[in-house]
Amino acid sequence: MICVLAALATATPALAQALKSNEVLSSIAVAPISTPNPVLGADGRVHLAYELFVTNPSKQFVTLDKVEAVDPDGRPIYGLDGDALGAMVSAYAGGGRTLPPGGSAAVFLDVTFARDVPLPERVLARVLATRQAAGPDGKPVPMPADAPLPATFSFTGAPTAIGKPAVVIAPPLRGKGWVAINGCCDAITSHRGAIMAVNGQLRVPERFAIDFVQLNAEDHLFTGDVHALKSYAYFGAPVHSVADGVVVNLYDATGEQVPGGAAKGINPENIGGNMLVIDMGSGNFAFYAHLQPGSLKVKLGDKVKAGDVIGLLGNTGNSTAPHLHFHVMDGPSPLDANGLPYAFTAFQSQGVVQIDGADFFDKPVAATIDRRRLEGPRQNALPLNNEVVDFGP
Repeated sequence: MICVLAALATATPALAQALKSNEVLSSIAVAPISTPNPVLGADGRVHLAYELFVTNPSKQFVTLDKVEAVDPDGRPIYGLDGDALGAMVSAYAGGGRTLPPGGSAAVFLDVTFARDVPLPERVLARVLATRQAAGPDGKPVPMPADAPLPATFSFTGAPTAIGKPAVVIAPPLRGKGWVAINGCCDAITSHRGAIMAVNGQLRVPERFAIDFVQLNAEDHLFTGDVHALKSYAYFGAPVHSVADGVVVNLYDATGEQVPGGAAKGINPENIGGNMLVIDMGSGNFAFYAHLQPGSLKVKLGDKVKAGDVIGLLGNTGNSTAPHLHFHVMDGPSPLDANGLPYAFTAFQSQGVVQIDGADFFDKPVAATIDRRRLEGPRQNALPLNNEVVDFGP
């Protein structure tokens, strides 16, 4: 065998290369968790929100310096580096942007395009990273000067096609002042960051989920005792079917939580509280969670029409204040699915609630709304994170 390889190397040197010029020993593996699907956001841009799962099977420490989304010709579309990249990395071992040997992390991307720009057939990830060796104490040290691998390296990979466009649906609520808490796409919220493994497969069911709470005419979430359900004027608001469909999953066996405190008695069965899943067709399933006990107006197998009242907004399951958790997914199980984007037919935006340092969740005070951001009417668009929207009758 040695003679055969030697002869091959002599006859055709290019075939004997261990790595070709476009092949990089990257120390880390990078792959998208699922195919991204485009959606028009309330900012007038088309969003591709998806995640890169990064694993480090090497014995080196690897720091992510820059991550770009590029088109098939290598042209950059979107990029993150430094602190901006760190804010969109969730590390499962180690910390920040550095993956220790055997570590893994998720990088959350929000690649956006102008509304009228044709999307590429696929996108790839270009990664710039730095290696460090593991010292005798197991901590990172600079790579030796005579190391066979360079400390800094770059590669392009993790290709993914672009999936089907977002489904356009009617709003699930009516009235003014609904806030899209924990919405998409520019931050790692409790929804976007909820990557989980089900039956050995990574899932991101809540990628586009929204927790809808309602401000009153004075921009208060509640008046009176924060722990009393009656303090929240929107508690019991009718919840509407967003499309025609069939009820394929249902749970109605848990009581209300006390608002203003930690949820109790949570398990995998009741985490969504009293809930419904409606098959809207074409691989789109609508999920409504935390409904009032006994308020569900339908049963398994029932057909519903867009606009039908299907239940009442409650505070059941993993909930610390009355709200409607809503998202669309690619299967009937709220956790064993990947989240899909959706666009509401019409809404009026009031602006964006300032969440940092806000205390309107805990005290009967007005929320601060930046009315310069995203204000105005929208059609066939997705409300973005913490946006305040009005839905028509």
